[in-house]
Amino acid sequence: MSIRYTATALLVCAAAAVATLATACSSAGGAPAAAPTSPSQTASAKTVAVTQEEDSNWAGYVVSSLTGNVDTTSSTGSAGGTGSAGGTGSTGGTGSTGGTGTLSSTRFSNVSGSWTQPAADCSPGSQTYSAFWVGLGGYTGQHLEQIGTSADCSTSGQATYSAWYELVPAAQVAVNMQVASGDQLSAHVSVSGTTVTLSMDDLTRNTTFSQQVQMSSPSLTSAEWIAEAPSQCSGSGTSSCQILPLADFGNVTFTGASVTAGGQSGSIASGLGSVRALTLDATSGFGRMYAASAQADASVGTLSSSGSSFSVSYQQPSVTTPNPSIGQPGSIYH
Repeated sequence: MSIRYTATALLVCAAAAVATLATACSSAGGAPAAAPTSPSQTASAKTVAVTQEEDSNWAGYVVSSLTGNVDTTSSTGSAGGTGSAGGTGSTGGTGSTGGTGTLSSTRFSNVSGSWTQPAADCSPGSQTYSAFWVGLGGYTGQHLEQIGTSADCSTSGQATYSAWYELVPAAQVAVNMQVASGDQLSAHVSVSGTTVTLSMDDLTRNTTFSQQVQMSSPSLTSAEWIAEAPSQCSGSGTSSCQILPLADFGNVTFTGASVTAGGQSGSIASGLGSVRALTLDATSGFGRMYAASAQADASVGTLSSSGSSFSVSYQQPSVTTPNPSIGQPGSIYH
């Protein structure tokens, strides 16, 4: 993934009820009361600042230990309202130059989320790809621990669905689990030392996958819930990659999003780290290490009142360009 620019942080309320939401946000500039923490070490949803960002191939939410901007170009945007999940925020014009940001000492050890496997809308002659996952790390570094599913289209116009896990910089590993559109899925990643535990439940088919893998230096500086245009890399590692054309997945809603840091668990809006909403922008030529455009966009909706659910929607660009040549076969990365 590669950040293009950041928007000014925006106050978004995520509380247990609409009445609480109105109270917390009623006075401009007023600091809301701190959300209570139960004896079970569960952090409640609270008022959080959400930074709107555009990304080369990710759309979704990130909770990060990063404070400040990822890059040095920023713009002012609007939150798109505080209603139900699925409301799309907007990005404004270019603003002032920001800092590069610094990492706090916060480290994330667990991430969970659920979604319904989207159906890919495929057309003959167009090979496209999409992925949906939860993970730890990767937002600010090269390592990423993740598990998810894919919805891809072949050149014959057939949709294929699969499950996988991935420990970047290694390529994806196929999960031996049948997945179909409409399946209810729940996924979890946890890290303890150098042991990464990845699990997925297909609640529709009553099937379960769980795997423990050793990783020398897992990244724990962020947690993610993402819809993605995957990348294909030739050779070893991610040194020569291009973003693959994004499949028309329609809409996907993540629910039950939770994260753990410092022994405390909560939703995206529980204040365990800085919150960033990523919109996939397929601007040609944009990308930190990718040679091609995703050829389609994906917009992210606002968080639900609980801070644990949101939607991502596929968006076809107003000007359609031919899909880039995939070139030599290579490993798929997310």
